[in-house]
Amino acid sequence: MDVYEIDHKGFIINNYYDNGDIEIPDGCIIVQLPQPMPFYKPKWNGAEWVEGETEEEKIDREEKQLLESLKPSPQEIANAELEIKMLTTLTELGVIQ
Repeated sequence: MDVYEIDHKGFIINNYYDNGDIEIPDGCIIVQLPQPMPFYKPKWNGAEWVEGETEEEKIDREEKQLLESLKPSPQEIANAELEIKMLTTLTELGVIQ
């Protein structure tokens, strides 16, 4: 079972796996996280796990995810470079203008 050490705000700062022979440190709780994990930043409110991600953090995360999704993959870059070389060669040979 997982044991979570949480800070004074309820956020996980460390976790341990309790196989029955560890001493549970002060400040730890023994509560299962919901699976599949429905939270980006799980927070213990004293009774249950809730979403701890602020609206600003959510906007920042979504912007970063969008930017990452717009970056071309290495394969897309290689394909574009090959296409540029082919077009340059065809232009130099006079096949296209």
